[in-house]
Amino acid sequence: MKIWTMIAVLAATPAMAEKREMPDYLVDAIVASTTARTIAMSCPDLSVNPIAANRASTELITKLEADGISTDDPISDVLDDPERFAARQQAFMDKHDLDGAPTTLVCDAGRAEMAEGTGIGALLIEEGK
Repeated sequence: MKIWTMIAVLAATPAMAEKREMPDYLVDAIVASTTARTIAMSCPDLSVNPIAANRASTELITKLEADGISTDDPISDVLDDPERFAARQQAFMDKHDLDGAPTTLVCDAGRAEMAEGTGIGALLIEEGK
């Protein structure tokens, strides 16, 4: 009788959900957040704007919920794709010619991103302003 109970439980248990491709907006949000934080740590005149970061986080949660992706641990619902992260990070480095660049160029890159209103720039604020 126990075997039939086990079979019934297994039949009633939904199959483990397959992971899906990571949405571009999630890749963009992670890259923007980590890059803005790195810029802020490298540039004494720039920091991460907590209000902008909170707003971006709220927008991200709304998109994740709409797509049925866990907001507690979104990475657990999607496929890891380090190549996409690396490509976007390298594109940022290439855009600002930062490979081996001094800290002053990192600050300039952050200010340029702010002026352009990019996802990275939207998360930064200049100290004292």
